[in-house]
Amino acid sequence: MTSGERAYLPVALNLQGQSAVVVGGGEPAYFKACLLVDFGVATTVIAAPDFADPFDRRLQDMGDAGEIRLRRRSYAPSDLDGHRVAIIATGERPVDYAIEADARDRGLLVNVVDDPAHCDFFASAYVKHGSISIAVNSGGASPGFTGALKDDLAQRYGPEIEDHLAHYLTWRRLVRERVDTFVERERLWRGLRADGLYDLLRSQGPAAAQALVEARIEAWAASRQDPNAGS
Repeated sequence: MTSGERAYLPVALNLQGQSAVVVGGGEPAYFKACLLVDFGVATTVIAAPDFADPFDRRLQDMGDAGEIRLRRRSYAPSDLDGHRVAIIATGERPVDYAIEADARDRGLLVNVVDDPAHCDFFASAYVKHGSISIAVNSGGASPGFTGALKDDLAQRYGPEIEDHLAHYLTWRRLVRERVDTFVERERLWRGLRADGLYDLLRSQGPAAAQALVEARIEAWAASRQDPNAGS
């Protein structure tokens, strides 16, 4: 990493019981509102008539459907009160930056759309099936490239990954019941990844994958009885 690059930590942000505000009414604001709603975040959109971006009617549809709280009136700093996240997309940079200052004064996490230097976080391109999300980002360098990667992932991983997750949850419970400590469980899971557990699940099905998990657990149990096993 060069001195001019920023370090962005790939994390999942817990917004349960918290809310977000999108300030803007154009297409960029619409797409950000869709992202927030897709992940269950209570979202208010302030779409002022004097913003530079023309109003996207799809926001009105979302408001009518009760998916967002839509406020079609002039922006006021108090619109930011009570929220955790502010996404700003008015279409005019001086206006964006003034609203950004208001948001930072209130301690909100801020994203000024398409302006990495004024973002605390980026909205990743993602593939989502149920509770599983696969997200990619380039630290704001190339949304086009991350979008291409997202499309590639969407071709590779479809709704079946929800079933895959269910099998992994079963195996997790099994491992927790049979293997004593966190460190040993992590070592076992690393071994399963090295053995190609997920490839086996996808290619040969859950029975073959289950057999591999059980074999690994049995090998761990044998090593506990004979400390020299495998050495």
